[in-house]
Amino acid sequence: MRPAQQPVVLLGALVALALAVPASPSGAVPQWDNLVLTAVGAWAAWRCARLTRGMTGRARLPWRLLGLSSLLLTCAGLVTGLGIGGAQGRFGVGVLVLVAALGPMVSAALIGGQVRGTRWPVLVIDVLMVTVALVVVVDVLVLAPAMTPGAIDPVLQPLVIAYGVYPAVAVGVVGALCTVSAAAVRRPATAVILMTALLGLAAALLAAHLVQPAGPWAAGADVAIVGALVTGVHAVRLASAVPAQLSAADTAPAVNTAGVAVDVLALVGVPVTLVTALLLDLRVTDGALACTAVVVLLLLVRLFMRIRDSDRIEEDLLRSEDDFRGLVEASSDGVAIVDAGFRLEFTSPAARTLLGIADADPHPLLLDLLPEEDRARVRRELGTAAGGAAPAVHLQLGDGEGGPRELEVTHHERPGSGRRVLHLRDVTTRRRRERELERMAFTDHLTRLPNRALLFQEMAAVSTATGDRALLVLDLDGFKAVNDSAGHEAGDLLLVEVARRLQGLLRADDLVARLGGDEFAVLLAGDEEAAVEAAQRVVDALARPCRIGDRTFSVGASVGLCLVHPGGGQLAFRQADAALGAAKKAGKGCWRLHTEDRVAQAAAGSSVAIALADGEVQLRFDTIANGDTGVLAAVHAQPVWVHPELGALPAAELWAAAERQGCTAALQQWLISRACGDVAALDDQLLVAVDLPAGLVHADELPGEVDSALRAAGLAPPRLTLLVTEEVLQTSSAALIPALHAVHRTGVRLGLDDYGMGSTLWSQLARLPLEVVMVDVRNLSAGGNHDRTPELLGAIGRSARDFEVSTVAKEITSGQLLHELRVQGVVAVAGPVLPTGLTVAEVAGLLRRPGPAVVAPLPPARAAAGV
Repeated sequence: MRPAQQPVVLLGALVALALAVPASPSGAVPQWDNLVLTAVGAWAAWRCARLTRGMTGRARLPWRLLGLSSLLLTCAGLVTGLGIGGAQGRFGVGVLVLVAALGPMVSAALIGGQVRGTRWPVLVIDVLMVTVALVVVVDVLVLAPAMTPGAIDPVLQPLVIAYGVYPAVAVGVVGALCTVSAAAVRRPATAVILMTALLGLAAALLAAHLVQPAGPWAAGADVAIVGALVTGVHAVRLASAVPAQLSAADTAPAVNTAGVAVDVLALVGVPVTLVTALLLDLRVTDGALACTAVVVLLLLVRLFMRIRDSDRIEEDLLRSEDDFRGLVEASSDGVAIVDAGFRLEFTSPAARTLLGIADADPHPLLLDLLPEEDRARVRRELGTAAGGAAPAVHLQLGDGEGGPRELEVTHHERPGSGRRVLHLRDVTTRRRRERELERMAFTDHLTRLPNRALLFQEMAAVSTATGDRALLVLDLDGFKAVNDSAGHEAGDLLLVEVARRLQGLLRADDLVARLGGDEFAVLLAGDEEAAVEAAQRVVDALARPCRIGDRTFSVGASVGLCLVHPGGGQLAFRQADAALGAAKKAGKGCWRLHTEDRVAQAAAGSSVAIALADGEVQLRFDTIANGDTGVLAAVHAQPVWVHPELGALPAAELWAAAERQGCTAALQQWLISRACGDVAALDDQLLVAVDLPAGLVHADELPGEVDSALRAAGLAPPRLTLLVTEEVLQTSSAALIPALHAVHRTGVRLGLDDYGMGSTLWSQLARLPLEVVMVDVRNLSAGGNHDRTPELLGAIGRSARDFEVSTVAKEITSGQLLHELRVQGVVAVAGPVLPTGLTVAEVAGLLRRPGPAVVAPLPPARAAAGV
């Protein structure tokens, strides 16, 4: 039964009693009011059994006892209502009522025992003290007048005494036992106290009915019993909602207001009752005086126990304080307490050492110990972090033996005190190692120049606010001859000398990076004219002979340069690399400028958003074939802008134009949705891979866009692979990694593209659950020589298989290389040797052809070059 139905039962029982009491005169059989009580008691017993069925262990025992008490009252009501058994029946009823009356008291004892750390001697004394106090009140005000000679029939006197003493004993015992209860059962315990009070009221009304027989007394007793039964069911219902597994907070002691009220009223009632008896000239029996003396004695014992407990608590506090102080002073981490004005109220020995506090001033201001430039920041970070724990604060103190000392401070506020507890830890060594690891991650180990990763990170940060920037990509001419004639050690020394010359030529805010081998790059501030002037200085400086040991080498440099626009770092690198190729074709030892800025022309004359709406932005697919069978297995989708004036702009130029116009989010959403839709319409097995461009990934929208695209296309998540490069991971926001994890949990595959030019595969697997790695075979060869490419690719494939990662070899340019790579365990292959740049209709036509994918013939110029 739901809680809202309990008042219905109570109201129905009251209406039934209103009809039954007038129809049940004293001595009549059947007693209809007792039969009504029988029905309510049966309902209460049934509800208690149902509610406790889901409880386990000792937690349900107190509440099953309440159900048993209801069942016993039901049996007693049935016997008296039907008049069964005569005198023996009345004796049996008395036994049943006595056992049922003990139920709430036993339940209260079990509830009190659930409190963590229950002290039973104190609890027993409280029970005796409250119970005896209530007996004094009842004896003086009720029993003594009723026991005067001639007041009632002597035969009824024992029954009147029993009815009169029961409220005092029951309410006193239950109230004292439930004064402190477990926090989880505080509300059920309050309901048990109320139930017991109603049973006590029923007993008092029955005693009054025996002294002065009248219908209202009996009717009031019946109503009180009904209320007690309904309240008992309510208590069991509240207890059934308590979790089976209680935490430490659930079993912690909690003061019950109803229990405290019973205790206070009982103890205050003794002197009030005695004063009332003195004023009204009521008879005070010897038993009442003896009980009063017992109450006083128990109060003295309780006071003695409280004093002893206070002494023990004080000793425990002092011992705990000594233990805590010992732990704090022995800890290598410092502990300090500051007030609202940042004055150090307490500092452990380790904290004094870390902060450099002199013994002459044990309570200085924390801010006075810090460099002046850090004081405002520390004041702000400590002062605005009210309300508990807060992020760590980093402090840098004056020079020590090994240089400046760095501290990490975690702190939390002491509620209501205005003070903060600081935990200080020396992180000088750790921070130094972190900076060194970061430096190593972005530094070339030979020349100590920034590496490719840092270069791309700097190019990704280029914006309109940073001003004009230009990129120079240079390659040494004749460096291979140095290695062949003098050895690799001489070649390394030559590279170090080149790095030194480049750094000497340029300004401090220009970035000189080594890309790998004999390739370098320079990112400098300035316009096209400044870039051309710098390129000429680089060519002139590197044309001078270099003295390495006892030998002199003459190597020059070819330089390609272009301007870097916001969002066009990757495109700028390709343009500068193309200009470098033009410089080499022009005879080496010169520079060439990339002047065909189709991105700027497209962004200035057309809108990418309108191009998306008009269908000028289209998808082109590069095929990926199975490594063993050569059958078409997947396609690599890339957006192409079919510009009406500039022709087809590839994906890099399209993304750069979108970045300038601020519509990369729309392009990202279109790309994912269109790729999923086209592939879903082509075939039910074909896989599709989509690139996420460097610096342009909108991480917050990515999981929702992928989910919407898959649902709209009806494409299974494992058929979609999102490809990221190391540049993407380095230049995107910190939200990208969690977003990719969220996408992967839906079943979408993640892949690493252009692997082989940056950090290790293991470092990327530690960040992302990669399933595909695409290796550009051009990065595994030197000068177009693919002799070692199969061996290197085989090593990568074996490592990848250990992590259940599939390897795809891309940029395969010849059938011979394709044949050699198929035996290296690659899962799939891609590149110019296979059909590329296909429309969706051309892919559909290719799928209709049985057998392996068609190897695309290379243009004569590319075939001759071995590209």
